[in-house]
Amino acid sequence: MKIYFSGSIRGGQEDAEIYKQIIDELKKYGNVLTEHIGSKVQDTNLSDEEIHDRDLKWVMEADVVVAEVTTPSLGVGYEIGRAAEFNKPIICLYRKDGKKQVSAMIAGCSQVKSFEYSKIEDTKQILAEQFRDINKDWRNINYLKDGSPVQVKAYNCLTKLGILDSLAEYNPTLTGTIPIGISVKESDLDIACRFFDADRFERVVESIYGKQKDFKIEQKEKAGYWVVVANFKYEGFDIEIYGSAYPVVAQNSYRHMLIEDRILKLLGEDFNKEVVKLKETGVKTEPAFADLLNLEGDPFNELLKLESYSDREIKKLWK
Repeated sequence: MKIYFSGSIRGGQEDAEIYKQIIDELKKYGNVLTEHIGSKVQDTNLSDEEIHDRDLKWVMEADVVVAEVTTPSLGVGYEIGRAAEFNKPIICLYRKDGKKQVSAMIAGCSQVKSFEYSKIEDTKQILAEQFRDINKDWRNINYLKDGSPVQVKAYNCLTKLGILDSLAEYNPTLTGTIPIGISVKESDLDIACRFFDADRFERVVESIYGKQKDFKIEQKEKAGYWVVVANFKYEGFDIEIYGSAYPVVAQNSYRHMLIEDRILKLLGEDFNKEVVKLKETGVKTEPAFADLLNLEGDPFNELLKLESYSDREIKKLWK
């Protein structure tokens, strides 16, 4: 795994030792492309243009971007913006400082996971928890082959349908409850996609799957943005293809699946059974989690807030 670490160089040299310790921790998970950021002595032989081109190439090559954003930096903000553009997982770390606040453009970006820390030991726990999820490639459905009977059936269905290959340019990713093992009889196969042209995406999907049983497709506005939704039946499954202009990793269905998978692993079999029990009575997945964890407010939004919780904090929610 290639990791791009970003930190303020020209304005944050007092944090160089902190950068170095974070980089040393990141080496446990892969090859850190920007190890030099942890040094107080920087290479000054390159021009600004050469530095820009080199670093942008590294951002494009990276599998994940990790940034320490305590010290405000135009360069770090630019790198995070480009990483979001390239659909990279982004982790931001910051120390609480009464004189400084993390930019709303970072804290408010759905593609960025931001975590506050007070000591370097905190970052080790944060990174361990985040890389546990990152290292699993949800786009590759081979994990279904060794799963439950429903997961094996889903694997065979999707493989026969060829949907992940046919829509490869749209980064199709299976989301929902079947991947994380809490499906019920009514659960469908949800395929999240990212498009750049809604009309073309609709034409492509209809040309490939338009003859499937009960096929329908529509474009509509949802939560302030435009989506394309197709539904049809195949091999005993209801299948939904959901396209959005947002990267798949930033779409709520994907984010909900990841946080739900993390919660299920943390809270164990008893919690899993309680979730399934509620779902079998007709309760939707996110409301089921919210009910069991005593989350108040909109269950869909409240569940996403748990992304920034530590494992210990999540465990405290389950009494």
